[in-house]
Amino acid sequence: MFGLTLKELKITDSARDYLEKQISDNAAGIRLSILTGKGCSGNEYDIRLITESDVSDKDDALDVDGRFTIYIPKADSLRFFGTEIDYETDSLGNKRIMIKNPNETSRCGCGESIGF
Repeated sequence: MFGLTLKELKITDSARDYLEKQISDNAAGIRLSILTGKGCSGNEYDIRLITESDVSDKDDALDVDGRFTIYIPKADSLRFFGTEIDYETDSLGNKRIMIKNPNETSRCGCGESIGF
């Protein structure tokens, strides 16, 4: 069975620092998933904090340097192969998580909706 690791999912230092700061005491970690039927390209990335009760055996769990855990539904794991997660500042000074996924076949002009 395929299991995504941090060799296949790259997280920049700035994204690690940002995500670690978002995790509260009652959070088990972060779930990264792909929502289908969303947006004009058909899919959207979803990043959210989860508690222990949200953790499932249907998730791949990636330990990020002992700092926090990212949970990815096994059904989505292959779609994240080769992906980089970054925390960037755009030309207007807005800061946000950016997901750079080489498996996308399209991305909406808004940047929120993606196709596979």
